[in-house]
Amino acid sequence: MLRVQFANDQEKLRDLANLMNEQSATPMMVTDDLLYVIDAALVPEEVEFLLEMGGGRLSRRQVEANVSLPPEDFDRVLGALLDKGQVAELQAGPGEEGPILHVMSLFPGWFELFLMRGSETPDRKEFAKRLSKFFSMAREIPADVLNAVMQDTAPHRAIVLASPSNPELIAVDEAVPAPVNEIHPAHTVMKILEDLDDDEILVAGHCFCRQQRKMDDDPCRLHLPEQACISVGPAAEHLLARGIGRRISKQEAIDLVKEVEEKGAVHQIGKLMPLKDFDSKYEVEVICNCCWDCCGVLGNYNRGNIPFLLKSYYVAEMLDAEACNECGQCELYCPVGAIALTNGGVAEIERDTCCGCGLCASHCPEEAIQLRPLEREVFLPVLAPSQRRVA
Repeated sequence: MLRVQFANDQEKLRDLANLMNEQSATPMMVTDDLLYVIDAALVPEEVEFLLEMGGGRLSRRQVEANVSLPPEDFDRVLGALLDKGQVAELQAGPGEEGPILHVMSLFPGWFELFLMRGSETPDRKEFAKRLSKFFSMAREIPADVLNAVMQDTAPHRAIVLASPSNPELIAVDEAVPAPVNEIHPAHTVMKILEDLDDDEILVAGHCFCRQQRKMDDDPCRLHLPEQACISVGPAAEHLLARGIGRRISKQEAIDLVKEVEEKGAVHQIGKLMPLKDFDSKYEVEVICNCCWDCCGVLGNYNRGNIPFLLKSYYVAEMLDAEACNECGQCELYCPVGAIALTNGGVAEIERDTCCGCGLCASHCPEEAIQLRPLEREVFLPVLAPSQRRVA
């Protein structure tokens, strides 16, 4: 990385990144470039607080015993860390003295929570700009090398290989599955929402990726709403308690999915709080309504920064080529460039590239395209400069 000035002690940041990795079901590789991104979000007293606090599920009384601060400073620093997402407040379990405090994982984890509030403070803007540079560093690696490295790895973890100066791997003493991105068509997401109890807590927060791009002066080209990230259950309760998002009804969540689908959103589901010792109420904690432009994985793929590895459950097929009216809507909405009009004007789908999002089928006015169930992993190699959707 370039020689830069850190606001925090670099070795303490490294210790903190390692601590956060120890909490995570999906640890990241720690590099100097990653530490520089983290540096933008914290001040020295916050770093000290987190290191003294330590990992695992801790009662407030335990944290007070670990952290050497007078009460008024303790409350101030803890409040800032809760609001910024570096610390989560969890419900107490059987035999625990609540509230339970927990240092968050890195990414996914507090990176998302840090921007989901929608605040555009100087530290968040600097964080956003450093993160964009961090993502783009992957271009420094030859495409064939990056493709080979990522072939059996999940996108978020592979992003940090962009500049592996002095990397550190954290031993977690157990098998860690790669967090492959899961893409689902709208009808699957609708079913998830419809099956929830009517009084289930649902929260809409700012899309981390869209907010990050916006603060780096690169706003969403699809003009999707900013508060388009839907959280469910205990994860949603935490966001609501900290004022990070707003509560919405089940019907509002369904209407939001319909709205963003119409504008070209791709639906990804996963865990908002991927802590090793956090018991989720649902398999799905967050529904991300992403686009080919802003998304940390889709957007960086379309910029030619990284390959894209995803789990898909469907594949698009041309149902009736004669019904195709050559409108090109399917080609326009496809987030991975898997569809193109042939010289004859008929849409042709590259089966191996299709991510199964269903946008082509939902936007085809002639209903000439269908989704066929097919569970598979899709690997899309780094795009050549001439293929990039965003320069």
